[in-house]
Amino acid sequence: MGTFYTDEQIQEAIAAMEAHTPGIFERMKKSASITDAFDDEQEAELGAIVRVLTIVLPKVPFVAQAEDKNESRARLSIDVGDAVRAAIASAKDGS
Repeated sequence: MGTFYTDEQIQEAIAAMEAHTPGIFERMKKSASITDAFDDEQEAELGAIVRVLTIVLPKVPFVAQAEDKNESRARLSIDVGDAVRAAIASAKDGS
């Protein structure tokens, strides 16, 4: 799953996001599955997801302790996005 971080670190970040906002990973999967233009409700949901990423990821220990915190957070965001896409693909394969 991981590109920049280990699977365990990505899971730690997802757990931190879930602790902050329960159900956020499912909400991320739902938003990532939308193929049409977003309506106002979906835009608001996307904004909420971005807020959680912005608040939580800088606090994850391995990001907070990184030499370049902005790059570390950006790379973790990419890995979390990859995890969301992998979960969507896995669900499609299992259906």
